[in-house]
Amino acid sequence: MTEEPLLSVRDLKKHYPIKKGLFNRQVGAAKAVDGISFDIGRGETLGLVGESGCGKSTAATSIIRLEEPTSGEVIFNGRDRSKGSTNADGVHSNDITNFSDRELKAFRRDAQMIFQDPSSSFDPRVKVGSSVAEMLQVHGMSDRRRRRKIVENLLERVGLSASDYDRYPHEFSGGQKQRIALARALVLNPDLIVADEPVSALDVSIQAEILTLIKDLQAEFDLSLLFISHDMSVIKKVCDRVAVMYLGEIVEIGPTDRVFADPQHPYTEALLSAIPTPDPRSTAKGIELKGTVPSPTDPPSGCRFHTRCHRVIQPEGLDIDQSNWRGLLTLRDRLVAGAIDVESMRENLGVAEDSDGTGIRSQLRTEFDLEDQLSDAKAETALKNALDRVVDGDSEGAGEVLTSEFTTPCEETVPDRTRHADDHESACLLHDREGVVTPAAADD
Repeated sequence: MTEEPLLSVRDLKKHYPIKKGLFNRQVGAAKAVDGISFDIGRGETLGLVGESGCGKSTAATSIIRLEEPTSGEVIFNGRDRSKGSTNADGVHSNDITNFSDRELKAFRRDAQMIFQDPSSSFDPRVKVGSSVAEMLQVHGMSDRRRRRKIVENLLERVGLSASDYDRYPHEFSGGQKQRIALARALVLNPDLIVADEPVSALDVSIQAEILTLIKDLQAEFDLSLLFISHDMSVIKKVCDRVAVMYLGEIVEIGPTDRVFADPQHPYTEALLSAIPTPDPRSTAKGIELKGTVPSPTDPPSGCRFHTRCHRVIQPEGLDIDQSNWRGLLTLRDRLVAGAIDVESMRENLGVAEDSDGTGIRSQLRTEFDLEDQLSDAKAETALKNALDRVVDGDSEGAGEVLTSEFTTPCEETVPDRTRHADDHESACLLHDREGVVTPAAADD
């Protein structure tokens, strides 16, 4: 990005304390957002995409200070700290996280938010026109007639009627309410709009109309947009660049067309594989993410995606089928966590049918996608040893066997951000070994 960005987010964190005990002492923290950085240019749309629970919405509310960030900088309409725009205390003059109440109120004129559920964002007892006009009144416009004229004009611009000013929220459909939410976001003529899943609560047919409207209004008002979604197909339609978020971190960021054509992180690849294809003859299947879903209260070491990654790196000296490698690591993690109930398995199989534990061994291999005989003799020996211990009731010992024999560099090393062409960056250890991530072949 060559021009000075409208918004610069630097190492933003939002941690929620976890407190327990009689004295309500903090014993940990849920790391909802854990050090994200990106820029948004003037007139640009940046998409922030990821699964539910990855921290997208928390990032949005922290950026515009509906929630207080734990740490980091959010520079709005000002130069980067590295260019020297700081005061005597080293605090950036345009850092939203340090704004006073008065400065924050002024900032609200320039940055607005659209929420996911339009129905819950309006007071059912207040006419929609008054809800939109309230923004003008709060920011000093006392002339009621002028406020009404501005709002009526905006309602028409978003595809409604000026007469809708005097109607109540329950009289509108979900799509119409989202149009009103757009009018409310635009009424102060902001420079930046943060749209948090603005179409996910709408029918598919209505989604297309709202997305087209957003693009048209962005061009008309020269808006910058932070567009949050879990749907990659929506991101592709409206965003100039996309940032892929996983467990509080951005794992890939770049121009939308480049990321979609050449994903450089396995998580991005999996998200893209889930986009439905319009070709009825296609038999390609999406990438199924197996493994252990981590918690933001206790994120895994190294690369946070390694507990689910379909490309997790094998250690030196081991060369087995990748699905078997994923299964071994998942089995190891489940055993260590004490998440395998052997007694229930034995009851389901029946003592007579599984007196020697053969059924349990077979069931575990099937459940974790492990072949009857691994191609690597050493790996097969370690697996058999672990399964024998499981059958004997020593799941803890089985976990120790697999832990001592099977480790991946992905859980030991935090990947650095690698820069690719056209400001395309990703954080994956595969780049250190291969230079690029070659897309996996789709299953036929």
